[in-house]
Amino acid sequence: MPYSLKFLINAVLGAMAVAGGLWLLAGGLSVVVMAAAVVGLTVVFAKMCSGAAHVWMWATVLLGLESLAWPVPLVIELRSLGAEPPLDAMREVFTAVLFGGLSGIFWLTFAYGLYRRIHPDRVAAPLTPNQAKAKRRKQS
Repeated sequence: MPYSLKFLINAVLGAMAVAGGLWLLAGGLSVVVMAAAVVGLTVVFAKMCSGAAHVWMWATVLLGLESLAWPVPLVIELRSLGAEPPLDAMREVFTAVLFGGLSGIFWLTFAYGLYRRIHPDRVAAPLTPNQAKAKRRKQS
């Protein structure tokens, strides 16, 4: 399957975004590991996705999952500090849970919006009575 340049650029950029999230999640990775992640994700996106919108849908899903996973290592580290962890550590965990949760919800919602845009016929919610009236008026 020949890939267009636009598609490959989107695959590389999506892979870089996901690898950047992985770098933040892990607290810093080596350049070799980051390059391997970008190349690996680019290959996966190129093989799995049929267009640029699919690439960004999967990239935002992965970013959302990374954002939701961000507080987990901090909570595990907090448990190792004992029954009375320092206030600074508690603030860091609170910030991670708050912003990780909010950004995770944002990215997953964004991915769902892309999914709905790509596949409008697969996810059809029933029409409300007002929507049904508007649709009938529009058709006549």
